[in-house]
Amino acid sequence: MNWFVGFILLLMTTLTGSVGALYLKKAMNQITDLSAANVLRSGTAYLGLFFYVLSAVTNIMLLTFFEYSVVFPMTSLSYVWTAMISVFVFREHLTRNKLIAIMLIIIGVFVLSQ
Repeated sequence: MNWFVGFILLLMTTLTGSVGALYLKKAMNQITDLSAANVLRSGTAYLGLFFYVLSAVTNIMLLTFFEYSVVFPMTSLSYVWTAMISVFVFREHLTRNKLIAIMLIIIGVFVLSQ
């Protein structure tokens, strides 16, 4: 597998994991009375689970082509996407510490990929 395909799989893995978390958060915000029955009736929760499963499948594909010691740390990019999604969807604030942490994650992923 070439690096371009690996990069696309990595993006899919991390983005779908973050989008899955987004939809699960939205589902929990919509459910006023938390119960198993209400969660099972939530289409938004199912959408979140779908994205989580898709993330797991693409992660397994990554693991078949690349070393675990490289793939697993690279999945930390999910934290970067999650921070960006939280700003645009939930109107959360990016503090200086969060920005520093995001930069450190990106630097760490770059160093590991070399």
